[in-house]
Amino acid sequence: MLQDLDNLAARIGQLVQRTRQLHAERDALRARLHQAEQEVRTLRTRCDDADVQVRQLQERLQNHDSEIGGRLAQAEEAEATLRAELERHVQQLQSLESQAAARESEWHSRLAARDTDMQRLRVAAVAARERIDAVLARLPGASAGEQA
Repeated sequence: MLQDLDNLAARIGQLVQRTRQLHAERDALRARLHQAEQEVRTLRTRCDDADVQVRQLQERLQNHDSEIGGRLAQAEEAEATLRAELERHVQQLQSLESQAAARESEWHSRLAARDTDMQRLRVAAVAARERIDAVLARLPGASAGEQA
């Protein structure tokens, strides 16, 4: 019987350790999610800055169009280059956003699984506690109220 209690105490210790490990994993996942969200925000800012730069360049081109007829071909080429670069940035941003969304979804599912595991561990701990109380109540020397 003492061996059963020792085994039960060891199992409870394992449950507590696993719960702590799950908490640490959840915290790590949350930190990674936060970092990914920050990266997405940074990339969006960079894309917005690129959009502003393109708009500014377009405005400058329109203002100088009447004055600089000979350089129009060069300006159009620069605009095309910037548009291509913007297109690459937009594609990169979209790719990173989809990756971030996939990671976020994966992290949310992992977090939900961890929460489910933690809930099961809590239920198991409560059941173990009840069994321990029942065993302790049946031990010789337990008061009549505890045995009932």
